Amino acid sequence: MLHEKLLQQQLASQTGTLSFNDLPSHIMSTLDNMAFGIAQKEELDSYEVKKRLVTNVNNLTDSEIEYLKEQMSILIEKSVQENEPIDDKNVDKEFVTFLIRLYY
Repeated sequence: MLHEKLLQQQLASQTGTLSFNDLPSHIMSTLDNMAFGIAQKEELDSYEVKKRLVTNVNNLTDSEIEYLKEQMSILIEKSVQENEPIDDKNVDKEFVTFLIRLYY
């Protein structure tokens, strides 16, 4: 975990705008869990997937970061508060495409 935090700090320091470190902790941990799941499913190195994710988030514009925060908050609300499963039927297709771009 410490290694990941150092990576996040290094990558965030490369930009002057909003970054991965500016995301609320519940969104950071959800994205981190998603990265780990993708790495496991695709048989990739989880460190490399997370590194790519952090780099890609740090390259987003401020408005894209806000979009990410807004949409992730909606998904987390559905999952945690409403106990609704998250799948392709209840997630906006545009946001799915956005997330795919972050990881690949």
